[in-house]
Amino acid sequence: MERLGLASQTRTGALEPVGVIDIGSNSVRLVVYEGAVRAPTPIFNEKVLCGLGRSVATTGVLGEAAVERALAALRRFRAVADVLGVRKLRAVATASVREAA
Repeated sequence: MERLGLASQTRTGALEPVGVIDIGSNSVRLVVYEGAVRAPTPIFNEKVLCGLGRSVATTGVLGEAAVERALAALRRFRAVADVLGVRKLRAVATASVREAA
């Protein structure tokens, strides 16, 4: 966390951070929370615009450039999660991403 300048933002060092990746029709987002508690505090939040769903309605497939942007974002998010010590990382995707050919 020191490398990202986030060490002072956590309320307690005893909680293991938890990460969620949301792969949406327009963006891919990573949010890392301080731990699995009733009201977790986000310690990292980043969104990358990818436009994954832009061509699905007309072509039924994800656009190649959009997929490359999403994959680059996912690689970055994995690296960020590693630096933050995230061992529990979950990803969810929107219907257009799940249903594309």
